[in-house]
Amino acid sequence: MKQIFIGVGSNLDREKNIISCINELKKSYASFSMSPIYETSSMGFSGPNFYNLVCKFETNETLQDLKLNLSKIEMAHGRTHGETKFSSRTLDIDILYYDCMVMETDNITVPRDEITRYDFVLRPLVDIAPNFIHPKEKLTNQEILDTFDIEKLIINTVKIKI
Repeated sequence: MKQIFIGVGSNLDREKNIISCINELKKSYASFSMSPIYETSSMGFSGPNFYNLVCKFETNETLQDLKLNLSKIEMAHGRTHGETKFSSRTLDIDILYYDCMVMETDNITVPRDEITRYDFVLRPLVDIAPNFIHPKEKLTNQEILDTFDIEKLIINTVKIKI
């Protein structure tokens, strides 16, 4: 079984879409756990605030099959691909880590670059896996977060019953 970490975000019908997504993931994947849900401002565009969280689970799926199945969940929630990079989303699911794999292709990069750039990705990742070692950086998630400028952190915790 491979250990998987994904980032989940939504800023359109966000509570409904996040809850529905979590329920789909729980049905499909073993050893499921999730971080608290964080609310963040839209980045790179003007739009409603996002809800973001990280989920951890196990699977025997290949990376490509996992990506395909997560894309199906996004599309079932109204996501269309080919959207502008910084825009509102009904549901956005990104594979952050696929075990300790390091790989970059035209349509997928693991580990995901956003882990080391955005606290709304890294903070929930630290909540559920502070000691997981980033396979490229050779630092734990917590050690990476410790390099962030505390005054620039942008997250707020939101309690949603799932």
